[in-house]
Amino acid sequence: MKYFNRILVGIDFSPASARALKQAQRIASADDAELTALHVIVASEVEDFTRNYTVPADSIQDSFESEISDFVERETGSPDTAASEAIFGIPYHELTYWAETHDSDLLVIGSQGSGKQPHGVGYFASKCARHAKIPVLLTRRKHEGVFRSVVACVDFSESTQEVLEIAASIAVDEAAPLHVVHAVRPPWMRTTHVLYNSQTFEDDAYKAQFRELLNDQMESACRELPVKAVTHVVEHNSPAQALIHFLQENDSDLAVVGRSGKTGKLIKAFLLGSTAERLIHHSPCSLRVVPPKKSS
Repeated sequence: MKYFNRILVGIDFSPASARALKQAQRIASADDAELTALHVIVASEVEDFTRNYTVPADSIQDSFESEISDFVERETGSPDTAASEAIFGIPYHELTYWAETHDSDLLVIGSQGSGKQPHGVGYFASKCARHAKIPVLLTRRKHEGVFRSVVACVDFSESTQEVLEIAASIAVDEAAPLHVVHAVRPPWMRTTHVLYNSQTFEDDAYKAQFRELLNDQMESACRELPVKAVTHVVEHNSPAQALIHFLQENDSDLAVVGRSGKTGKLIKAFLLGSTAERLIHHSPCSLRVVPPKKSS
């Protein structure tokens, strides 16, 4: 099945963007999709040069496009792997705007952690994931090949079904096992200031019923998927931390997460949800971020 017609990859000439380019090339090749490598020229890149020389903007743009073409050839073996484009502006804004106005189906960005947070993602990638109206793939871990293990992170919000369908389709195409994880903070782990008898939450029968209902909900959500999924319900005070730990312990290659989570309707198009936000910043593996269907 063909999933993508046009793929956009952000290029900043770093090792992280080289990794993103190779992953984007692999996906584009599988779908026979058009691939565009785009670099956004920010003022700080050329200010020393423009301060001393009068150079037309289009000449600077042409120079960067030539550099992109060389970068593409060096990393993939051919300058024809991707169309090379360079524009002036703010990186996250121009990338997301280009994706929207050129009917791109997927935006691929390389994310590289800092020394203090080896899995952290920067401001730029986070902004793209927050604002893009198409799926965003953040590549990590020097990951350029197939995804050998796919994890769908679900919260039973409106994005859950799409997250499951996308994760399942990737698992089928990559011949990878699919894990579906729901991390929850159950009632007995929550503190409350309401004065009432909380004995119910400490009752073993209540806990068993709560867990049974969640497991049934998970099985129901996965029943129609085209691949057998292994389901997991993880109880933790911090669902985001539980998911990060799961991805680390299972050596996952790709996690799929919905962008809006359980946020208010008026602002869901711009918020990631606290769990998705933390995954974007701290996931140890590549991350596919699925936007709301109606984010415009």
